[in-house]
This record gives sequence, structure tokens and C-alpha cells, in this order.
Amino acid sequence: MSEKEIPDIDLKEMMVDEREKNIRKNMEKIKHKIVIISGKGGVGKTTVAINLAMSLASVGLRVGILDVDITGPNAIKMLGISPELKPRVDPEAKRFYPIDGPLKLKVMSMAFLTLTPDDPVIWRGPMKMSAVRQFLGDAEWGELDYLICDLPPGTSDETLDILQLIPDENVIIVTTPQEVALMDARKTIKMAMVMQRKILGIIENMSGFNCPHCGDYIDLYPPGGAEKASTDFNISLLGKIPFEIEVSQQGDQGLPFIIKYPESKSAKAFKDAVRKIRELLEK
Repeated sequence: MSEKEIPDIDLKEMMVDEREKNIRKNMEKIKHKIVIISGKGGVGKTTVAINLAMSLASVGLRVGILDVDITGPNAIKMLGISPELKPRVDPEAKRFYPIDGPLKLKVMSMAFLTLTPDDPVIWRGPMKMSAVRQFLGDAEWGELDYLICDLPPGTSDETLDILQLIPDENVIIVTTPQEVALMDARKTIKMAMVMQRKILGIIENMSGFNCPHCGDYIDLYPPGGAEKASTDFNISLLGKIPFEIEVSQQGDQGLPFIIKYPESKSAKAFKDAVRKIRELLEK
């Protein structure tokens, strides 16, 4: 073959193709992939993801959780896992292994890869998307019943990448009743619909508050926003999780509220949402 007959080979493109093949192989071993998204930060998306993963694992299911928030990884804090732990690497196979968390959870997060919890990840989009592909394709997730992906807020970069790379995923949108949060949540719902992804439903977090002194129920925000969104877009309202101080306390202490306070109103509302999710996926 002469020099002119040698085809041009884009090595970078070959590497991308190989990684995407690995992603497909990995995802084929996982029965249900759930993506937790929101349009806005601060609505409790990671709280929902962690408690969903722990709830599923508590009944003996094989569960993994992938913290896709590259620049703000908080999942391991809420699970009580030390950031000093590092994934085991198999250099020959070019694979690495997620950290074993509570209830045999398999956990992967950018937080394991920074030197200290205070170190920022100052990356542009292409670097973040490369990390997402490695988490999906190069990590040895093995056979799982559920993989829960906790995404950052918004409709670009990591969110777009995950929705493109896992076509059979199931989407859950998290919002608060606040109108500003719902404006962004509705955009996220529309994004999932445009990309023809299956939406399991919407969870309304911080839905209300029972006064510890008088016992009266108080709406923290004007009610009805999540119901309206579910009606407008014809999707399920999976649950309304009330606000309880213990929820945030347990997140900081690294023990999910659904395990620490199983009889609380928040835990009961969340368990009902989990029951609906399992019915939709396992029926």
C-alpha cells in the first residue's frame, strides 16, 4: 500500500468510539438507570438521589450511585464516606472500581479524586464531559439492579451528556414549590421530552412544614406548582416530601434520613415515592 493509499485515522475519534462501546457494555449489565435532575440548584436533588439509593439498597437490591456533579460533588458527604478513599485502579485492564459504601452501595464521585474537599475543580465543558464518560465506561460497575445518577442543575454539559449516553435511562425531576424553581424544572422536563427520554415523574421537595410547637402545617411556598407541572406535561407526581430539620441534619452527618428516621413524615412520603418508582420500573 502506498503512502497515498493509507487512510487518515483520527486517534481521538477512535478512543471516543471505544469508550462509548465500553459505556454500552457497562450499561447493559444494569437493569434500571435513573437520572435525578432539576433545573435549579438547592432544591434537594442530591438528598433525593441518596435516599432513593439507600432505600433501594435497604431491601437487598444491588445499587450504584454516580455523582455526576463534577464541580460540586456532595454525595459522599451525605453518605458518610471519607473523601480520603480512592478508587482501586487496574492499569492493565484500564479500569477502576467504585468505592464500596453503606449497604453495599457502589459509589463514584469526583470528590474521591481531589486532594482535599476544599480543592475546586476548575474545568471547562470538554474536561467535565470526558470525566462523565470515564465514570460510565471505565468504572467497573458490574451487575446492578439500579444505578442512580445525581446530576448538577441546568440543561447543559453533564446533563446533556448523560441523557445522550444512556438512551434507556429513566428521568426524575426534583423541584420545590417555589415558582422560580418550577420555572427551571419545567425547562428540564421539556428538555427530557425533546430528547425523547422516559420521565418517571416529578418529586416536590420541601413541600411544607409542621410547626414543632403548635403542630400546624405551614406551606413554605405557595402550593400547587408541582401538581400543575405534572398536569401540564402529563407526567406523574411521585411525591411531596415535607421539610423537616432532621433531613438537613442527617445530610450533614452522613446518615440519610430514610435510615435514621424511618417513621418521620419525610421518610414515609419518600418511601411512598420509592414504591411508585419501583412499580413503574419493575411491573
